[in-house]
Amino acid sequence: MNVQTGGVVTRMSPWRHLIRTSVGALTALLLLVLVPPTASSASDGGGDRFTKPRTVVTTDMEQDDYASLIRYLLYTNDLDTEGIIYTSGRFHWAGDGKGTLFYLPGREYTTPQTSWRWTGTRTIQDLALKAYAKVYPNLRAHDRDYPTPAELYSKVAVGNIDFENSMDRDTPGSDLIKRLLLDDDPRPLYLQAWGGTNTIARALKSIADQYQGSPRWSQIRDKVTRKAVILASGFQDLTYEQYIAPQWPKIRIENLQAGYATWGYNCNRNGQGNVRGLPADRQYFKGAWIKKNIQVGPLGSLYRSWLDGQAMPGDQLDIFGDPVLAAKGWCSPLEPYDFLSEGDNVAYMSLLHTGIEAPQEPSRGGWGGRATQVSASPELWTSVNTEKDATGADVTAYPTLRWAGAAQNDFAARMQWTLSPRGGNHAPRVSIPGPDQISVRAGTQVKLRGVGVDPDRDHLGYKWWQYAEEGTYPGSVGIAGADGRTATVSVPSDAQRGQTISLILQVTDDGSSFPLTRYARVTLRVR
Repeated sequence: MNVQTGGVVTRMSPWRHLIRTSVGALTALLLLVLVPPTASSASDGGGDRFTKPRTVVTTDMEQDDYASLIRYLLYTNDLDTEGIIYTSGRFHWAGDGKGTLFYLPGREYTTPQTSWRWTGTRTIQDLALKAYAKVYPNLRAHDRDYPTPAELYSKVAVGNIDFENSMDRDTPGSDLIKRLLLDDDPRPLYLQAWGGTNTIARALKSIADQYQGSPRWSQIRDKVTRKAVILASGFQDLTYEQYIAPQWPKIRIENLQAGYATWGYNCNRNGQGNVRGLPADRQYFKGAWIKKNIQVGPLGSLYRSWLDGQAMPGDQLDIFGDPVLAAKGWCSPLEPYDFLSEGDNVAYMSLLHTGIEAPQEPSRGGWGGRATQVSASPELWTSVNTEKDATGADVTAYPTLRWAGAAQNDFAARMQWTLSPRGGNHAPRVSIPGPDQISVRAGTQVKLRGVGVDPDRDHLGYKWWQYAEEGTYPGSVGIAGADGRTATVSVPSDAQRGQTISLILQVTDDGSSFPLTRYARVTLRVR
């Protein structure tokens, strides 16, 4: 018996959605001329506003990965997807096909296994992308930046799937990551780890094996270190700890598991589920809303929710869709179609184009939450799991909860795009003219002007607020006109030199059933 024990392209986003009347077109044109969307605009805090993040998804394709993938596909117009790769992890691995038994202590299985809860290597191509192909004409009518089904299909590869921690050989998936890390595109490569980090680790080891000891090694190592950023929804195997951290300590990795409190498994505890969103947002996680607005059409019908009758083939513990079996599971069921899990959203939400995305600055907040640096070598960041609400009280997972309602409405609006090439709601475009950082004196006032343009000519609501945790000034600031286009900020007289005050402009339209929100950010630095 054999027992194994572990083993540059910068694209300017077009003005995507048709202005429906000549008056609307003229208004939008005048605003764009008067307030040009330059790289120096404060709308997203930096000069890469129009640069699509370059990313690779690695996934063990369990139930919550599948739900995250359905959402992800609706945002492929805003992302440059370079790979979607099957990998193994702690909870899902395929085995080597030779009957080799594998065992690690402390796992769900208590005896050696030849495979564990493996869902195969065809779900993405045969189900998810087949459904995407059906809705692609409608999606493209709403935004021409959606990749073709063939483009996405060509990005799918099988990585290191044999066992947990498998990284003993090159695979098509690890080879793809290796090529991307070594190519001449200077953009960061965001490597999402929805399962284990083992396929990413194998790509890095293959690079080291090829170039270590050669005259080019120092140059290659520095290039890869600058380019690679690992976004993990949790450490689901040991390859980061055992290989990446000691061998590639300068690669930034973000452990975003704290966001799981918002997007992870929603179990029935004391008659209710985990807290999802702020009180006004919790409707978006209820079965009535999800069944009506998300589980619709060819793509949405694949989305997973509680007691929906679905299951991933090959996964004997995916009992969430069966009302009889689910009642006996580790996660007690809620009502039919209630939110179940999208535990891997946290790996890509910081990349989505909301107006305040800043993936190169993980300490800044947004739909993906915020992260704080744990150590410099290895360069490890971890997501923050508490922030203060409007009353000043600490709120668990507030860094992601505060955005949950906006994210759900955005998801639903895009799912509606899959149903028809016309109509639907489209997000406003928001900016704060001027630099993204303003030098100010303590005790003075600063007048800020926001600009919002809505492609559907919907009414826009404005809200300015201080993102206290993002700035270094410890107190609150007064904002006059916080509900208007123009606001006046009073810089406190006790603000010290070098302290910063982060201000967010939040703009929401009143379109259709799903109000859509976008943002802009400006930072005041005390001099």
